[in-house]
Amino acid sequence: MDETRSFPSQSLLTTIAVIAAIAAIFGGYYWYTHRSEAIVSTAGAPAASTSAAPGPAVTAPAASTESAVMHPIDERESDHSTTLEQSDAKFLDALSQVGGWRAGALRLLVPTDLIRHIVATVDALPREKLALQTIPTKPVAGVFRVTRSDRGDTIAASNERRYEPYVAALTSLDTAQAAALYRYFYPLFQQAYRDLGYPKGYFNDRLVEVIDELLEAPDPKPPIEVVAPRAMFHYVDPDLEALSPGQKILVRVGPSNESAIKAKLREFRQAVTTP
Repeated sequence: MDETRSFPSQSLLTTIAVIAAIAAIFGGYYWYTHRSEAIVSTAGAPAASTSAAPGPAVTAPAASTESAVMHPIDERESDHSTTLEQSDAKFLDALSQVGGWRAGALRLLVPTDLIRHIVATVDALPREKLALQTIPTKPVAGVFRVTRSDRGDTIAASNERRYEPYVAALTSLDTAQAAALYRYFYPLFQQAYRDLGYPKGYFNDRLVEVIDELLEAPDPKPPIEVVAPRAMFHYVDPDLEALSPGQKILVRVGPSNESAIKAKLREFRQAVTTP
C-alpha cells in the first residue's frame, strides 16, 4: 500500500518563488509613472553616486569580461535618481498598486535589499548552488511530501498545491506593464549586478540567458522517483539530478506549475528583448 511521507520544507525556495519575485519587479510601471508628475520627472536625472550597501551574503563570482550588450534596455524613461539603499520602500510601494499583482502576494517577498536579492538569485539559478540568504522570497508553506511504496519513493502529487500562490502571483501579471516597470527601475538592477562582481556585465543579458536556461528544463511525467533518506532528497534519474538548481526546482513544482511558469517566462523574454 502506498504511503505519503512528509519531509520538512527546505529553506531553499522554489523557482516559483524566484520567478514570482522577478514578476514583481516587472509588475506595475504604468501606475508608478502615472500616479504623479513628481515621480515621472525623476526620469533622466543624472545617476546618483552611491557606495554598495550590505546586500546578499554571497561569494562574488569572477568579474565578467563581456562588453558587447546583446539586449540593451532603453533607459530614457528610467529612474536615475533613486539609489539601491533607498529603493525598497519605493519599489514595494509601486508593487502594492499594481493591477493584476495580488497585494497579498507581497507578503511572499523579503522586503529588505529586495533588488539586490533578486539580482543575486537570478544570477545563481543556473549555477551549481543557490545560496539561501540571496533568495528574495519567504519559504514555501507546508512540507515536501514523498509517496512511499514498495516500488520506491516518488514526489507526491499534493506538492503541486504548495506552489500555487506563487504561480498565481506570476500568471496574474500584465506582461507589458511588467516589462515597462523593469525598464523604469533598470538602473538599480544594473548597479546591483555590477556590485555582485560583474563591473562590465549587463544584467538584462544575464536575465535573458537565465530565462533561456530555465526554459530548457525537462518536463518529466509523474511519478518522479526520488531518494529521501532525511530532510533532503535527490532525484533518482541522474539526468534530473545533474540539472541546475533552477531547472531542478522547476521539475519539483509539478507539470502544470512548470508549464505555467515557462509560458510566462516566454512572454517576459520577448518583452525585455523587444526595443
